Amino acid sequence: MNILVVSPVLPYGPCDGDRIRIFNIVKQLKERGKHRLFLVSFIKSGEEKHLAELSGYYDAVETVKISKTEIYINAFKSVFRLIPLNTGSYENHEMEKAVKTAVEKYKIDHVFTYRLRCAQFTEKLDIPKSIDLVDSLGLYMERSLKYESNPLYRAYYAMDRGRVLKCERKTAGKFNAVFINSDEDGRYIGSGNIITAPNGADIKRVKPKKTGCFTVGFFGNIKYRPNFDGVMWFLKNVWKKLANSDKNIKLVIAGAGGGKAGKFPPESRVEVKGFVKEIDALVASWDASVVPVRFGAGRQNKIMQSWANMTPVVATSFSAAGVCGRDGYNLLIADSTEEFTEKVLRLKNDRALGRRLKNNGTATLKKYFDWKKTGGLINTAIKKTIIQEEEK
Repeated sequence: MNILVVSPVLPYGPCDGDRIRIFNIVKQLKERGKHRLFLVSFIKSGEEKHLAELSGYYDAVETVKISKTEIYINAFKSVFRLIPLNTGSYENHEMEKAVKTAVEKYKIDHVFTYRLRCAQFTEKLDIPKSIDLVDSLGLYMERSLKYESNPLYRAYYAMDRGRVLKCERKTAGKFNAVFINSDEDGRYIGSGNIITAPNGADIKRVKPKKTGCFTVGFFGNIKYRPNFDGVMWFLKNVWKKLANSDKNIKLVIAGAGGGKAGKFPPESRVEVKGFVKEIDALVASWDASVVPVRFGAGRQNKIMQSWANMTPVVATSFSAAGVCGRDGYNLLIADSTEEFTEKVLRLKNDRALGRRLKNNGTATLKKYFDWKKTGGLINTAIKKTIIQEEEK
């Protein structure tokens, strides 16, 4: 089968949440389905160096350049056109033309669209098609309003939430199959042929390099508002208590968006690393991974990746809910300053507890969050759209 993948991000490797998902889905389609895959993707300046890495997964790659300036201008125009900024900011005639050309040139049997913002380029195609919405942006905005303090972001969420939800529901009805990361996001959209296809994580075999100091770590894109909110809350509230209560403990913060590090309050024994390419080795070296994320959508990849690296986790109840987290079984749940402080210190003083959480976390991964299972589910759904089309 010839499958065209249409993406708003260049899927050159698993370096952030967006690319982790599409990279692994495409990998599974290639390995399990034995399909011929073709890619049409937006590309930003400086990403050309990654094109060679795509050759092992795609038979052909077509790219369309897009700049931040273009995205911002389109977003501004969208405000007055009463369309979601998320989709309006990516309007692009070159991309629309590139998709139509690829469908004809490569004799495409099925189009796999990644993210809501790319639906505008594929929803009118008269061939079997699916879309991976990943998360509900409308649900994300609704939750963000409860915590967001920045007035500009609050105004954006309040203005765009209704538009986005309407667009998500309308879009879901135009595709033969709609994939979503979590059941809750699917229920929120509530229309279309929605199939839950959860993220996964591969069990790592990284040999950790432990230090003498008990190391607590957080990783994730700091530019992502839920991550920034969580880290700031942890630093201002939890870390002060932890640092004062035990001198043999340190905090490591890793992730893209290091420019925001200047906004972190100055604290002792805190190391801000910025983007780390070999993140698995770093996470495996920690004694505890903290996930103080209080809102968002989908599932917390950082919990699954911590489990994959055999690192025990302390997380908010919101973060734990999306990954089948159970307090005391595969992680520790904490929502208040006192709970986070107490449970991190409990891990420090009870290594047997840490081992139990790590083992059960790995078992949870294998049972519920396996990329091979997700890939098989998506592959089956795509084949079904072809069969349904042939039976018409």
